[in-house]
Amino acid sequence: MLSRPLRVWCILLSLAVTGGGRSSAAEPVAAPRTAPLALTPAEYNNTIADLLGFPRDGDRWPARPAIADTLSPPHAASKGVFVPPPPPPVWPWRFPAEPGSDGFEGIAQGQNPSSYQVEELHHAAMHFASFALVSPTFFSCATWATLPATQQETCAWMSLERFAERAYRRPLRAQERERLEAFWHANIAAGPRDQAVALTVAGILQAPAFHFRVEPGDASAGGTTAGLSKWELATRLSYFLWDSMPDETLFAAADSGQLATTEGLERHARRMLEDPKARPAIVHFHHQWLGTDKVLLVAPARRAFGPLFGISPRLDNARDDDLKWPAIMGPVRHSMQLETELFVEQTIFDGAGTFNALLTDNHGYMSDATAPIYGAHATRIPTRPTVTRTIEIVVASIGRRQSLTLYPAEFPRNERAGVLTLPSVLALGAYAVQPGPILRGKRVLERLACMDMGAPIQGAEAALPPDTLTAESTNRQRTAAATSPAACTACHKLINPPGFAFEHYDAIGRWRAQDNGQPVDASGSLTLRGGEEITFTDGIDFARKLATSNRVRDCYVLHWTRYALGNQLEETAPGLEALQERFRENDSIKGLLVSIASSDLFRMRPTGNPGDNR
Repeated sequence: MLSRPLRVWCILLSLAVTGGGRSSAAEPVAAPRTAPLALTPAEYNNTIADLLGFPRDGDRWPARPAIADTLSPPHAASKGVFVPPPPPPVWPWRFPAEPGSDGFEGIAQGQNPSSYQVEELHHAAMHFASFALVSPTFFSCATWATLPATQQETCAWMSLERFAERAYRRPLRAQERERLEAFWHANIAAGPRDQAVALTVAGILQAPAFHFRVEPGDASAGGTTAGLSKWELATRLSYFLWDSMPDETLFAAADSGQLATTEGLERHARRMLEDPKARPAIVHFHHQWLGTDKVLLVAPARRAFGPLFGISPRLDNARDDDLKWPAIMGPVRHSMQLETELFVEQTIFDGAGTFNALLTDNHGYMSDATAPIYGAHATRIPTRPTVTRTIEIVVASIGRRQSLTLYPAEFPRNERAGVLTLPSVLALGAYAVQPGPILRGKRVLERLACMDMGAPIQGAEAALPPDTLTAESTNRQRTAAATSPAACTACHKLINPPGFAFEHYDAIGRWRAQDNGQPVDASGSLTLRGGEEITFTDGIDFARKLATSNRVRDCYVLHWTRYALGNQLEETAPGLEALQERFRENDSIKGLLVSIASSDLFRMRPTGNPGDNR
């Protein structure tokens, strides 16, 4: 017997309805069909903010309306064990992370619901529903609260109808409108009008048409492919480039048929990429691509790096609680995360905007927290503005919020080159004390070259060199010795070289010329799948050659196309090669996204039953 939350999820799936669309006389290529896509946690929260007309900053939302407490309990604080911390902001809602597919959320093959996830969707809907009463965009009339009762009800219904159309991202169907109106009247009969509005909004926010992106297309013209409807296409485009619902301009473009042509799609994709909402969405993709969404979990050891940050490597008394190191590492981790976000955003939107720059540019951001990592040769750029963000850290089981200021900087060209030399990426590829060449090499092969290395053989981790400060040889020498047995060489002749390329960086991402008193050897060669050979002298040289590699550029296009479609597309999928060839010649990242958005892969889907070819 299914639990209630899982039964609810199954019901939502079964209720997902199909709709009409436009036809296409040609037989273009189309991506394999998938089941309906659920909104990811990021998409859900962004959509809620845009639906209600509030900023994507919970601190700038109004206070939780009083009526909310009659509908749902307050959003509880989640940090701190012994001393209760302040409650979390009213937005965003903190959902459990998706299982994901190949490191990415929003892929159909990685969306496996849990009972906890379904319950959280209910709690979130009840929490956000009351904010419709204080939304600047919800009501279609002014001063709703002061209107006579009859006018209040009329205005409320018109507002709910409009809200549902925006939430469902298409016009309401006749049966939907009838059910929604009946639900509204039942709520009006049961209680006060403001409560009825909030309950009806909560119902809309729990409907399958809100939670799922259903893309049946239009198969009326026959053939093996169907074009997405104009509303489906607008929705797919907005969640691809914004992680959120269409705006009024895109809704109007869909309604007028502007998205029916390649030129129209390209024009609106370019417009959307100039909108500020594109920036966090594109950054969000790169966090998933690099794995840097997990950088807040890195744990460098105090015994290795305490002196770098001005404290002793060990506690005076082994029985003492270590309060200093968590207080240092909290801002360091957050700074690493923010430096990654700012570098990606600046490079794509304000800089060269190319894949080559993403892998080679030596500009970025740093803070006082990470200044010891970058060292004395990092140069602040006083002519560009600083960025201050609020971060959350936990020290002595107490959660607190504080400001962190990051400032633009230029780094030595022989020390930093693009995303692969960011401290966030390097620290994720390391252990508490020593760098992890195997972790770093595997990340390069899988994330940048789309070469799946699989799981290590049984007992492989136990054979790794100990993570200690007292080793007698270099990290490279120890790793090479540990992976020299015949059972290891087949994989490690591929994994080790790209990992050794970054031996100039310690476990926290600091550049070093020596390891254990010996000069660092970061040279090597690597043959990528397809026969492309790369020979390099160090990580900087390696990053520059990866930036121009056909295999690496093709892999980047594959990741983006899968992400755009919400489908774990095969490398040999028809239509993909044309996108890759174009990106080999012109590595503009914005240009790539426009090309994907206007491609047949993006606009079309195969005919057949939902879930075929999943």
